[in-house]
Amino acid sequence: MSSDPSPPDAGHPGTPAADPTPFSDAGALAMPHGLARMVHLPDRPDPVPGDVLARLPDAEAQHAQTLRGFRQVSFVGGRLALHAAMADLGLPAVPVLPDARGTPVVPDGWTGSVSHKRTLAIALVARARRGTDAVTVGIDLETRAPARLGVAPRVLRPAELQAIEPLPLDRRWTALLLRFSTKEAIYKAVDPWVRRWVGFDEAEVTPGLDGLSAVTLHLDPPGPPMSVEAHYRWLPGHVVTTVRIRVPATA
Repeated sequence: MSSDPSPPDAGHPGTPAADPTPFSDAGALAMPHGLARMVHLPDRPDPVPGDVLARLPDAEAQHAQTLRGFRQVSFVGGRLALHAAMADLGLPAVPVLPDARGTPVVPDGWTGSVSHKRTLAIALVARARRGTDAVTVGIDLETRAPARLGVAPRVLRPAELQAIEPLPLDRRWTALLLRFSTKEAIYKAVDPWVRRWVGFDEAEVTPGLDGLSAVTLHLDPPGPPMSVEAHYRWLPGHVVTTVRIRVPATA
């Protein structure tokens, strides 16, 4: 019997609340790798209203005004979610701008990651150290429909393709989706250590039934010694994955 999980309501992805207020709070998630907060996004690329921009630190609002369409919408929603998570953790409302590779630069001693889909943004914040290990995190949010099985050869390694091929069609898609989403979160968490584009074939993911996924890295070049922890959670209409990478202080 395959251990590939399926969502609690497989085949019935579910939908978010009807017409939520754009840029309103969509809730918090206590994840194993940090605290996540969510924000509703408008399903249209209209300029973000001034009263919403005013909720951001000035430097972020100025950066947002250089963006257009859905890029502006997703940036603002992601930063609102990030600041909500930071506030929950007692962090100050300082500007969090992207670095040259797009990673949000959160206050020293912390690590963070942002993801978004068309109508929802999510941000994860965690401490940047566990014991003597340095820590980075990544988060990814994906929609559960429609199925896009055609991407499998581009995002899965041969062993992963072999694992999902015997599954029924609906479960094949959720098995692919979990692997794809986890890899997206991995690449965000690993980027501070390798500072380069990482291909889909540089990680192999095996989701379990308990919300945890086993990960084997195939980085080339490999970067410093690191361990990877991966977790997933089904949401109405979405799946969210988080990854924590730990690098020993001696690396």
